[in-house]
Amino acid sequence: MKKLPEGWKLVTLGDICTINMGQSPKSETYNENSIGFPLIQGNADIKHRKTLPRIYTSELTKECNIGDIIMTVRAPVGSIAKSYHNACIGRGVCSIQAIEEKEFLYQFLLNYENKWDKLSQGSTFTAVNGSDIKNIKIPLPPLEEQKKIAEILSTVDQKIAFVDNQIEETEALKKGLMQKLLTEGIGHSEFKDSELGRIPVEWEVIKFKDCAKISVGIATSTTEHFVDKGTPLIRNQNIKENKFDFSDLLFISEKFAKENKTKKIKEHDLLVIRTGYPGLTAVVTKEMEGWQTFTTLIVRPNGSALYSHFIAYYMNSPFGKNNLAKLEAGGAQKNLNSKSLEKFKLILPPLEEQKQIAEILSAADEKLENLKAKKESFEELKKGLMQKLLTGEVRV
Repeated sequence: MKKLPEGWKLVTLGDICTINMGQSPKSETYNENSIGFPLIQGNADIKHRKTLPRIYTSELTKECNIGDIIMTVRAPVGSIAKSYHNACIGRGVCSIQAIEEKEFLYQFLLNYENKWDKLSQGSTFTAVNGSDIKNIKIPLPPLEEQKKIAEILSTVDQKIAFVDNQIEETEALKKGLMQKLLTEGIGHSEFKDSELGRIPVEWEVIKFKDCAKISVGIATSTTEHFVDKGTPLIRNQNIKENKFDFSDLLFISEKFAKENKTKKIKEHDLLVIRTGYPGLTAVVTKEMEGWQTFTTLIVRPNGSALYSHFIAYYMNSPFGKNNLAKLEAGGAQKNLNSKSLEKFKLILPPLEEQKQIAEILSAADEKLENLKAKKESFEELKKGLMQKLLTGEVRV
């Protein structure tokens, strides 16, 4: 380790805190009726760095208090949270109580998560014991400096938590909008019964085979045709919900692309995943015109009565996914073929209303993307501050 900053000392975690290893109660004491104590067993009982127990136990084995630091001791090892409960802790976690400045210790352990990750990569490392945790070495600043470091880092944490709340609220708003807009539309007062439920009288239920042409992308092996620069190839992993991810985009040779020229994709096509997450859909943009796709389904609307972005939102909605699942074939590996997709039924508003609905949902998506980018920038800021403050590179 580098030379310690002036005034700092090297200690072990056991020197500056009390560590309480969890012990699971008998399973017959578990309940969902709030009888006894909340039970914190592992990573599944943690969300946004806060304890969020799923069940209770009437048997108290080991205990944690509100404000304790919780660390997972079984895979994934080292995940850190704060306890918001007086609770029973199972063998998947331990509680840590700082003797002096608990917020500094919390920030140090957050930063230490990366070390546990490195230990676990490519190994059978799945658990730690109390001695492993007590012997963690920590460069410790004077108490006043600990408090200042903790204040700076916790301020950024508050910003991240605030954005997290905004993301959750926006996701809930989008979910509600989808439920309403994709089945009830905008400003309708008269409804009718259809095979897909109650819908506005102006809407209709239509099958893909009556409004779109469905084909399959390149189905032969493409591996030997990959090049550093050529025609971009869209694969399953590039298709996300209502968008594409080009971070691992591959390219095929122009010669191979010409041999498969009938597989070229066009603006407004919908690309639909066949296996893995069958039915997941995104709309081809203008910049992707002429690209090709590997094994995905290509849905090309006939005429101008369909607005592709509306169709994508419909297919990616909970009820769209439910209807698509009924068309899937296969056992453990579900898949969707072109003949099955032709039978897919969708509720179709008039074109202008399709566009209005898609624009509203797109605005919600744009807000979510902006919030997620904002969160990522705060997380990068926090990462840089931790590197400088917790090593003494920058003194406060």
